[in-house]
Amino acid sequence: MSSMNRRKFLQSSALLAGLSGVKISRANGLRSSSQPIVIDLFMRGGLDGLNLVPPYSGNNWIEYDILRPDLQVPKTGSNKMLDLGEAFGFHPAATGFRDMYLDGDLAIIHGTGLPKPLVTRSHFDATKATELGTPGNTFTADGWLTRHLQSSPQITGAEVIPVLVSSGSKPLSLQDYFNALTVDQVSGYHPNPGSYEDQHVAAISGMYAGTSAMDQAVNGAMDTLQILHQLDLNNYQPGGGVIYPDNSFGDQLQLIAQLIKEDLNVNVATAELGGWDTHDRQGDGGVGTFADRVGYLSNAVTALWQDLKGSGLGQQVTIVIHSEFGRRAKQNGGSNSGTDHGSGNVMIVIGGRVNGGQMYGQFVGLEQSELFQGEDVSPEVDYRQVLGTIVKEVLGNPHLDQVFPGYSGHQSMNFVSSDLIFANGFDT
Repeated sequence: MSSMNRRKFLQSSALLAGLSGVKISRANGLRSSSQPIVIDLFMRGGLDGLNLVPPYSGNNWIEYDILRPDLQVPKTGSNKMLDLGEAFGFHPAATGFRDMYLDGDLAIIHGTGLPKPLVTRSHFDATKATELGTPGNTFTADGWLTRHLQSSPQITGAEVIPVLVSSGSKPLSLQDYFNALTVDQVSGYHPNPGSYEDQHVAAISGMYAGTSAMDQAVNGAMDTLQILHQLDLNNYQPGGGVIYPDNSFGDQLQLIAQLIKEDLNVNVATAELGGWDTHDRQGDGGVGTFADRVGYLSNAVTALWQDLKGSGLGQQVTIVIHSEFGRRAKQNGGSNSGTDHGSGNVMIVIGGRVNGGQMYGQFVGLEQSELFQGEDVSPEVDYRQVLGTIVKEVLGNPHLDQVFPGYSGHQSMNFVSSDLIFANGFDT
């Protein structure tokens, strides 16, 4: 399919007169564009990175054992930590992540977070600061992904769907961006289905024909409806024989893969997974609530990556997984069953252009004097350095000053398109 202006595409779909006779074509069922794609997966609630990627050896393991006697991921037994041959391992529920790491497709960046002077343990403030991309200013009008899309020389305006949000609503990272397809469930996506559905769409479109934010939002929803109407999304065959998990997050990631492969020039896709606010009943011994959530995440993301890689899209796609903050290093309260809000955390980056199978960042340590404010994994790496590396080196947008206002002195994390091994502070 040749590139087509989205508005012209929708006009050719006969937005007000019905949709018969117009179909989207694909070359061999695969995307023909070579445009790079970032899939941003946000873990809402404060993912416990210290139990997702816990210490495996050295003094960090000794301190981890002391700080989390009831919550630690064990090194022995049936649910023992997954050994990576590194100073850190993966939670036993993250077998997919472990396999991608050993295959060289996944990189771990530990010790990330908001800049130390701007650390907040408030979900609301930390989420806004992270997704807006402007720590210290939670009133920014637009999100970091919005500013990337507006400043990138790779975005020409000819894209049919430059942005896909596989969720019920847009994240703050796309605040003030209106040309996004936002949908989490394809089935039943219609304001009033039935024999008069086209007339209903025409009436709604006519009511919101202006240029206000509301008009743009409604027209975006109607655009989504018309695009989905023309795509055969009910008979999807994932690449490489992949089977997605039968749950809502698996469905959302499968939809991302489907629409990427429809050759609609997707540059950015987003999804989110909540349930990480583990103040209590977190689980221990490698099992429990947190373990279930990790398996939920790892299995779905592994299916997404194997699907896209198996379809020949591995070199175009980069997946980044992050959260608003981590958890406290020490297990929580009298019940010792959870962890409170922290700061420093882990980020995961997956892709064909990622120098995976390596640890990046800087993990200072878990001794009392090494913890941030005596409580948390220290946020030594500004999360914008990780995202900035992706924006500049994967998405080809050099304008980091526009994507992240106030962020300066960027240095590459060296996990993209480089043979250099990052000098880090990990124990051996």
